[in-house]
Amino acid sequence: MLKNILIIDDSFSYPSLLKNKLETNLNVNCQLINDADVTLNNIDDYSIYFIRLNDKNKHLIDKLIDDEKIVVLLTDYDDIETRKEIQISGASDYILTHKTSTGDVALTIARRLINNIKLTIMIVDDSPLILSTLAIILETQNLNYIKCKNGQEAWDYINNPDTTTIDLIITDYEMPIMDGYELIKLVRTTFPLEELPILVLSGTEDTSIIARFLKNGANDYIPKPFINEEFIARISNSLNILEMFKKIRNMAMTDHLTGLHNRAYFYQAGEQLLAIEKRSYIPLSICMIDIDNFKSINDTYGHDTGDRALKYMANSLKNNIRESDIVIRFGGEEFIILLPNCPVNEAYKVINNMTKNIANSVFYLDNGDELQITISSGVTSKLGSLDSMVMEADKYMYIAKQSGKNQVYTQELD
Repeated sequence: MLKNILIIDDSFSYPSLLKNKLETNLNVNCQLINDADVTLNNIDDYSIYFIRLNDKNKHLIDKLIDDEKIVVLLTDYDDIETRKEIQISGASDYILTHKTSTGDVALTIARRLINNIKLTIMIVDDSPLILSTLAIILETQNLNYIKCKNGQEAWDYINNPDTTTIDLIITDYEMPIMDGYELIKLVRTTFPLEELPILVLSGTEDTSIIARFLKNGANDYIPKPFINEEFIARISNSLNILEMFKKIRNMAMTDHLTGLHNRAYFYQAGEQLLAIEKRSYIPLSICMIDIDNFKSINDTYGHDTGDRALKYMANSLKNNIRESDIVIRFGGEEFIILLPNCPVNEAYKVINNMTKNIANSVFYLDNGDELQITISSGVTSKLGSLDSMVMEADKYMYIAKQSGKNQVYTQELD
């Protein structure tokens, strides 16, 4: 969705530079005005506000921040009084506009604030005051948050498959029921450092305790009391590293022909879903799929047509499953679907309906001729290792092929 950004700045060249930088690099529409006294009927309709910090704009800045708007202040001054004024204001960030790289800085800040709305931070502390303070800071960064009073409450939330996915944890050390140290150890049994960053908040000055946290899986440590600017910077750094790892992981776990997840992704995601099933008794089904007579498509029409057929099948599979299901190209003309929170009888209905829809659809050759492509599938939810479940689903898929193809076979049909 196109984001609207308002720039209010009466300086000579910076506002035009900022507008051009944002519109060129982001999917945004920027409106530029020079005078905050200008009446805007749609003043509340913007995603981000870049405003020059001066006496004339102070009333508008205060109003927007009171209305929980995302405000980035523009200033030429870096003295103690200005920095104190910015911190007290509650603005999301600020830019020193006399610097030569301010266009890039503004771009980085805008991109981060736009992307933050998709992220959720878990804050864990037994102090209601600390929880409220951290929540207010996160709100200025356009971040969603979940508040937990102790480590046990946080761990229960993380293990509930129906709750929002957490992108970063900020936890206190000393808490009742379960402290931050025990929480970190539990989280690291399931999530590696690069997948779920953890920041520790603590007032301790004991370096051995800090080292112990880092050794056991914390990504960073923030001493209490902290400066808001440092706190925000550490969160941003952790989220930037998380995004970098996500991009690298996506490249490594994506099938370049179809755009689906690949075999490496299957084993990572599958092991996580299997661990959840064993802990929470939430059913997981696995479906193995093979395109019928695919070799004859390659032999008759060539490998280019075969590649187009694989892309066609990838899209067909994605369009015929539940939103929570995961389609993987396992290799060659074989695909696997992970169906979380889905017992085998429900999985059979999903896959059987998909099989019929694919059989009734048409794949068009380069010359416009029509070709019907069908699939054979095997489904299982027999709990075991991931490899044993794959072998089980593969066995049922071959039974489906031997029984005439274009059908689904499951453990219930044994």
